[in-house]
Amino acid sequence: DRSSLFVPLGEVLDLDKERGRLQSELERLTKLIENQKAKLGNEQFTSRAPQEIVAKEREKLSSWSEQHEVLAEKHRRLVG
Repeated sequence: DRSSLFVPLGEVLDLDKERGRLQSELERLTKLIENQKAKLGNEQFTSRAPQEIVAKEREKLSSWSEQHEVLAEKHRRLVG
């Protein structure tokens, strides 16, 4: 059997501080994603770099994008 417990996080967590932390992390990830897209959009990089390097860079982009989505959802829940 599973049971659920509701804990009002506003009493345990400083919501303004958490919103600020999430916003800062979202901004950091946005910059990383933009730079990575530019890197992968550079034909000289993608044509000259070894394929395993390009694949790793694409994996980074995918990972950062997923992290951004998760954090953006958390941020929306705290703001909304």
